[in-house]
Amino acid sequence: MFDADGTPLLAAGERLPSEADLDWLFTMFAPHRPLPEAATTGEAAGRTEAANSAGSGASSGTGTSTVYLHGLPVPLPIGAWLQVRVAPDAQTARVRARLIGRAPNGMLIITPPSAGETRLPVLAGDRLALWTFPGDNLYEFTCDVHSVHQGPFDYVVLSRPSQVRETPVRRTPRVDTRLVARLSPIDETSRASFRRLLADPQDTPEWLVLVRDISADGAGIVAKAPLPEGCTHVALQFRVPIGADIVPILGMAVVRGVEGPRTDGTWTYGLEFVQMDTRNKAAIRCFVYESRLTDPRASH
Repeated sequence: MFDADGTPLLAAGERLPSEADLDWLFTMFAPHRPLPEAATTGEAAGRTEAANSAGSGASSGTGTSTVYLHGLPVPLPIGAWLQVRVAPDAQTARVRARLIGRAPNGMLIITPPSAGETRLPVLAGDRLALWTFPGDNLYEFTCDVHSVHQGPFDYVVLSRPSQVRETPVRRTPRVDTRLVARLSPIDETSRASFRRLLADPQDTPEWLVLVRDISADGAGIVAKAPLPEGCTHVALQFRVPIGADIVPILGMAVVRGVEGPRTDGTWTYGLEFVQMDTRNKAAIRCFVYESRLTDPRASH
């Protein structure tokens, strides 16, 4: 099940905790199945394909493998989002493109750079500045446009990346988002073994919440009702789309802030992640930077 913009909400076979959560889902989101035609291109289409193949993969630990292009000065995976600017020294807005292949001699094949439905006019010989975030570090590099093609589909061939600058990323910014998460209050007796607690859902109270913003350090959530009195720790389960994959995330968080009830009856909470494995942290960092790379207004 997908939201109207193509963001995956629920995997095939996933059960809702209660009828109240079902009502909440249709109040906070616009669930669709199949994905609406308007959202079957670009990023949403990639998420659709990934969600269809990740329903069982999320629970079994298997899923789509990321394919990297080897022998390049930048660790680029197929499907990576790129921010693009014509004339590296110009202060023009960045647009986005996606890496779809590799040509001989380390040249890259990308989708036509565009902002929404508007394509950036590029010609053979143009120099482009590009940015990407493949996992741990932010990469900035330049390429020359080798050729522009309109058949059998539209694509652009770029020269081998040069003038590569790598910037380590220790903390990620916060981005707005709309993700469905399962939240379970955790008391002092279950904090040390919250994974085992969540493995038995019959004994674990849970409900759906909206993740409205996220960083590698924490998240802001919207709940339809207040947390139990005295609840300071929660377990949070959700999925983030990364390239062609949808990655399940599980972590424990401490409640750092609360506001509510709001005018619509909901409550908002600020959470800080305090127990989460490094792979989940890296996945959130990738999601945050890919979200920024898909938004030409974002800066680094």
